[in-house]
Amino acid sequence: MEQRSGIKGRRQERIRSLLDEQPEAAPLPLYELNEDTASFREWAQQPERREHAHEPDPEKLWKQSRGGWMHEGDGGDGGRPRFTGGFVRRTIASVLVFGAVWGIFMAREPWAVRAQSFITDALSNDMDFAAARVWYETHFEGAPSFIPIFGEDEIPAEKVSASHNLSAPLEGDILRSFADTLYGVEIMPSADSSGSVTVKSVDTGRVLSVSKEAQGGIRIVIRHTGSLTAEYGHLTGTRLSADDWVESGDTVGWMQETENNAAPLLFFAVMKDKTYIDPAEVVSFD
Repeated sequence: MEQRSGIKGRRQERIRSLLDEQPEAAPLPLYELNEDTASFREWAQQPERREHAHEPDPEKLWKQSRGGWMHEGDGGDGGRPRFTGGFVRRTIASVLVFGAVWGIFMAREPWAVRAQSFITDALSNDMDFAAARVWYETHFEGAPSFIPIFGEDEIPAEKVSASHNLSAPLEGDILRSFADTLYGVEIMPSADSSGSVTVKSVDTGRVLSVSKEAQGGIRIVIRHTGSLTAEYGHLTGTRLSADDWVESGDTVGWMQETENNAAPLLFFAVMKDKTYIDPAEVVSFD
C-alpha cells in the first residue's frame, strides 16, 4: 500500500510541474455587438424579416429568355405552352376557311360562280411552272438540282403486254369441250399412249390442295402465274402434296387404264379471278 501511495504522489507532482511550466493562454476575444443591434426576439418580430421575397425559377427564366416555351408576359404561374395556343388558332382559322368555301359553293350568286370556278381550278389543275422555268434558266442557266422535273419532257407511259403461252398437260384430243361442262374439259390421251400416262404442269405454281374425287380419282389444284388456277382431275396417283412448288413441265400425277381397258380421261379446268374460263384460250392443245 505504501508503495502505491508513493507512485501516485510522484505522478501528481509531475503533473503540477508540467502545468507550472506552460505559459498562461490569452483569453479569447468576445464578439462585440453594436449598440443598435436588435435582439433575436425583436428581429423575428420585424415583418420584412418574416416575409421572404419570391425567388423566380431560374429554369423558367431561361426558357422565357429563349422565347420558345411560354407566352410573353406570363408571370410564371399558370403559363401555357405556345403549342396549345398556336394549335387552337390554326384550328379556328381552318374552320373559318372551310366554312367560307362551303358557303361559296352553296350560294347561287354570280360572284359565287366565279369564286367556285377559281377554287375548282386551283385544286384540280396543275400549277404552271413555265414562268419559274424561264426565270431559273435566265439566272442559273438550267433547272435547279432539287427540282429535276424542270426541263424534262414527259414521256407517255406505254402498256406492255407479254404473251405467256401455257404448255398442254398431256398430248391428246379434247373429248368434251368447255361448252358442254361450262367449267372444264376432258382430254383423251393420244392413241400411241399405252399403260400409264403422265400429266404435267402447264406452268410454274404452288399446289393448293390434293383431294379425292367422288369417283375415286385424285384432283390437284395448282395456283399458277397470271392469276390462273388450274385443276387436274381423274388422276390415278401423285407424289405432290399441298404447298409444293412445281415448274412448267414437272409431273403432276399419272393416269392408268381402267379395269375394262378403257382409255383414261383427264379432267382439266382453268380459273381466272374466281371464274372458270375455256382452257383452250390459254393452253394450246394442237
